[in-house]
Amino acid sequence: MADEKKSQSKSSASASTSSTTPSKIEVVGPKDNTTGTTILRFVRDAESKDPIDIMPGQVLTVGGNAGDITKGEAERLLAYDRWEFKEVE
Repeated sequence: MADEKKSQSKSSASASTSSTTPSKIEVVGPKDNTTGTTILRFVRDAESKDPIDIMPGQVLTVGGNAGDITKGEAERLLAYDRWEFKEVE
């Protein structure tokens, strides 16, 4: 009985943390279309990782080594004021 409660609390805790950071982000594009910008060169948080080129319509996977970008980088993109990004499932 106690083991069931522990496993339920662990699963609910992981569900709450995953809902704060999206698992995927869709690139909508630049907010100002008159600039002619079509690619955003995004400098990664880790200096050991090369920058990535981001284009409208692209979907970026968030998460650790398996994802395109980290959770911190996803939060940076969502807060970026010159390009529009949206969370997708």
